[in-house]
Amino acid sequence: MLDASKLKAPQQNGQVLVAPDPRACVAALAANAKALRAARTPMLDSTLAEWRRRTRENLVGTDAAAVIVIGHQPSFIHPGVWAKHVVAMRLAAAMDGVAMNLVVDSDVVRDAALLVPSVRQKRFALQRVRWTQTPHDAAYEQIPRQTEEQFTDFDKSVRQALGDRYEETQMPTFAAGFRRASEARDWVGQMLSARKAIDAKFGIAISDHRISSMAFLPLLADILLNADRFAACYNNALKWYRSAFRVRGRQRPIPDLHSEAGRLEVPFWIHRTNEPRRRLFVEETGDTLRLFAESESVGQVSAQALRRGEVEHTLGKLGDWRLRPRALTLTLWARLLLADLFIHGIGGAKYDRITDKIISDYYGLEPPQIACVSATLWVDLPGKQTSVTTVREWRHRLRDLQCNPQRNLELDSELRSLAARREEAVNRALRLRDVDPNDRSARRAAFEAIRSANQALLAARPGALAERQASIDAALDELGQNRIAHSREYFFGLYSRSGLQQLLDALPDERRFLV
Repeated sequence: MLDASKLKAPQQNGQVLVAPDPRACVAALAANAKALRAARTPMLDSTLAEWRRRTRENLVGTDAAAVIVIGHQPSFIHPGVWAKHVVAMRLAAAMDGVAMNLVVDSDVVRDAALLVPSVRQKRFALQRVRWTQTPHDAAYEQIPRQTEEQFTDFDKSVRQALGDRYEETQMPTFAAGFRRASEARDWVGQMLSARKAIDAKFGIAISDHRISSMAFLPLLADILLNADRFAACYNNALKWYRSAFRVRGRQRPIPDLHSEAGRLEVPFWIHRTNEPRRRLFVEETGDTLRLFAESESVGQVSAQALRRGEVEHTLGKLGDWRLRPRALTLTLWARLLLADLFIHGIGGAKYDRITDKIISDYYGLEPPQIACVSATLWVDLPGKQTSVTTVREWRHRLRDLQCNPQRNLELDSELRSLAARREEAVNRALRLRDVDPNDRSARRAAFEAIRSANQALLAARPGALAERQASIDAALDELGQNRIAHSREYFFGLYSRSGLQQLLDALPDERRFLV
């Protein structure tokens, strides 16, 4: 079983994290498949195992193949996220299975700008290149298709930020793939086309499935029918997590489900075209389940029809309202009804301990095992030798100069006299400490004599402090330059071919997964 508490992001360039090890991933996959195939937990008109079979046959075409699942927003992914694509594909190839990427286009856009590291006059800086004018509370699936003019402006800005480095990165391939997406209905479709263009250069292929078109409604139907019990398990899992990991506040890591005016919140979003997403609530009245977007009524469905398994037909009567799972619910659905092995990044693996608790308490199942993949890759910028230790050492040297100038300055006859005066004051302070420690006045006078001598020594060499401070400032500046050069968060399209190949070579190949 994966111990999420021990997961840490790789620190050095080219380092990767694959946990558990490749062969253990295969064993986990097999154990999950066997256990979930036998899961007799009641769900709607049948069992969880039966709904899992239907879901997999609908999405994959078969229930027999091994299914490895990853997921992420359709944004500018960094190499650590791309590493999940690589590992999922290679594991699927080893198992003669299927690798699936859940494109979380239902999530809200957090930042509409791409950070691009630029070099001007041998100094690094970060340029923010805006890629959409979509409001900050819009979901990715609401971003309209970009025109040629809009994308050309974006690509031009990235090219200007990168300068001569542009042609060495994957951005020309990305741009060509984006422009080739003639059939894409929106920006997400264009982004997937652009990412796949880079993937193809490295022999990476994975099946993309957008959340906005996924068959998660059976899970929603079951939760709607058991909203009280599910909310209790959900909130109890959050309470356990906050206590176990000392998380303060009822909004972290995610808010509890709550009730208001007789309505129970369920962990799904609901929205209409070009409107912000809202929380979904349900109110049960006899055989009728009334659904609400916050406090706005959006329609009602038959509880009996849901119990009979008439999910698509029943929940499809909400007009132009769109239902979407929240992050935790999406992972819950994927782990139980789709994946034989779900591969997380580090953050997702840690938070998914909440999902484990829900699976155990609500479904009465041993949670399926997960895997975690991440990586650190630096762009092709020359870093400095300065480190945090360097800054710490310079600060120590400045402090030593301030407190002990006599051993940091080159002493001529004048300074030797001041140093002798300081030594006399120090010896007096030491004698007082040993002989008469309660004579505070005398000890204070000795301290002032030491400080006065220090000030006199430093005043005789006025540039010494400035030089040490300048060294600290220079080290801090270089540290800031390193933070730009050594960030692991840049879009993987901003890397050179050799850089990305270094990552591919560091990740386990197909043979490593063969038992």
